Amino acid sequence: MIGVVDELHRSSDIGDDLWQAAADLFDQAQLLDLLLLCGWYHAISFVARATRVAAEPGAPRFADFAAPRG
Repeated sequence: MIGVVDELHRSSDIGDDLWQAAADLFDQAQLLDLLLLCGWYHAISFVARATRVAAEPGAPRFADFAAPRG
């Protein structure tokens, strides 16, 4: 599952081999749930960052831990 999430985050896609490996473990509904969950968190991060939602006191910013893209 981590490989699927990492590849989806890195390339906005999942290669055929990884998709097949995931499909061997999860059914189609579970895979769709995983894709939607990843997309939902991505959308929340866009909104939170663009609207400058303040982090809770003492909470680290996720951007501090994100790998640089490029």
